[in-house]
Amino acid sequence: MKITKNIQPLRNIAIPTLFASVLALTSCYEDKGNYDYIELEQVSIDTTAVGMQSEYAIMRFDTLELSPRVFFQGQEVTDANQAPLDYLWTIFSATTGAGSSTVIDTLGYERCLKAPITRTGGNYLVQLVVTNRNDGVRQFFRIPVAVSEVFDGGWMVFYERADQPGYSDVALIYNPWTKLNVNYNRHYLNLYETTNGELLQGHPIRCFDIAVSLASGNNYVGLCTDYTLVGVSENGIEKALEFNDFFHQAPATMKPTWYGQHGSGVMSGQSSEVLINDNRIYTNTYSFSATEGRNTRFGVPKFDEGIGELAAWNAEVPQTLYYGIVVYDQTNHCFRYAAYNSAQLEHFEQQDLTSAAFDVNNTGMTLIMADWGKGTSQGVGLRPYDYIIMEKDGQRYLAVTNFSSSTPADDNIGIGLYPMKDLCPDINDAVTMASSHVGNFIYYGAGKKLYNFAYDSTLPASEAWTAPSDDEQITCVRIMKYYHGTIYGYGMVPRSDNLVHIATWNEKTQRGHLYQYLINPASGILDTTRSYDYDIPGKVKDMAWKFSMQ
Repeated sequence: MKITKNIQPLRNIAIPTLFASVLALTSCYEDKGNYDYIELEQVSIDTTAVGMQSEYAIMRFDTLELSPRVFFQGQEVTDANQAPLDYLWTIFSATTGAGSSTVIDTLGYERCLKAPITRTGGNYLVQLVVTNRNDGVRQFFRIPVAVSEVFDGGWMVFYERADQPGYSDVALIYNPWTKLNVNYNRHYLNLYETTNGELLQGHPIRCFDIAVSLASGNNYVGLCTDYTLVGVSENGIEKALEFNDFFHQAPATMKPTWYGQHGSGVMSGQSSEVLINDNRIYTNTYSFSATEGRNTRFGVPKFDEGIGELAAWNAEVPQTLYYGIVVYDQTNHCFRYAAYNSAQLEHFEQQDLTSAAFDVNNTGMTLIMADWGKGTSQGVGLRPYDYIIMEKDGQRYLAVTNFSSSTPADDNIGIGLYPMKDLCPDINDAVTMASSHVGNFIYYGAGKKLYNFAYDSTLPASEAWTAPSDDEQITCVRIMKYYHGTIYGYGMVPRSDNLVHIATWNEKTQRGHLYQYLINPASGILDTTRSYDYDIPGKVKDMAWKFSMQ
């Protein structure tokens, strides 16, 4: 049996009856609310008549200064304790959407802003929020700020952080001696952490800028520590390559001991990026291009079953038609090479000790430190010799090798060997060296003193410079030069061969320092009447020129 409910539609109810029912219900409600209104305290931000622009364009790391007027209850606030107000300055990207940065950085907590802008190049908004502590009401002010990068050259300083032992960072120095066509003096510190928001783990080994491309922005700077290797953009120091990104197939163990370059860069496709990692040698042959950037990686390591412990070194500017890599075996006291595009390490031809100064296949010495310097030619035809401080039985020697204009079949590659014991004060305490490319001298740093050794003069090394403080110890010395023959030979390197950089470390104060002096490129005599010097927040291990097409 079907049961049907008789439901009367609402539309059949008389409208007057419905209205009367609703009115009756509402008439029973008694309003018991408390409507004691509170007048808000007035806060306002005024940017007129204070010299502020409507927008700003600044260089990265420049200091931005803004001083808006703030009024509380109609009275201008001129003292922090005068009103119950809190201030917060922040900076964030002016662009939104896919790929844009969502990071908000705090700049300050005072009414007036005076803060360095560390964000990478781009368009940003700087915002002031004024909060009334009594009622929580906030007032806002925003201003556009365009940030430009300046990292298109300069002098790199690679150091262990004093405040973060076991971590590395990089500084950049800009002045008329280190960058062409500038009239300013700037230096930027802790760039890696500031840019990437993280610390670079490991003690510094080497910073190096390999010129793969002549186009600005297509190169990267390699930062090598004893823990890792990273590549950062040349214009912004932003991390672009992790350790694994350098390889077709990354090694299982990450343990770098050396990073550098092989070849003069002049002949495209015959220069290589070099890494010694976990006692294995990796090379990455690249083509020097006017436009293209890095598009190759490290391949399989060079091999030889009899290889011993490798020195933290390779011959960086040899003649690459004959050598693909030249390294030094500390265990077996011998230099080894691999032919161009070969993975096999080889011995050199048997040496004729009636003409060679020493046997590169059996030196009997340990490699301490080295640099390339004056050779068979200079300029575009860059063919320098390698100047190597070596040690045997507690005595040190300056060994000179010719890997730039020799072949593996030559029997006189070791062209000079200079005992240093009687001519070089403090030589056993030396921790750093630099070799001149145009003069017959090297610098070496020991304790607080920098010595100049004119190796072919038979004269004792002279004291070239002494640190101004007894507590300062020299940790690194470099002469301004660059491996790339074309860039070097056509005057793109500022103050080429004419500038020395001396880094020191004060253990008591935990402060580093960098001194720069012009020098006589032939004799190495310093002009101490003028200089640049900078505080460095750590112990400097390496320094190098940062390439740019200026």
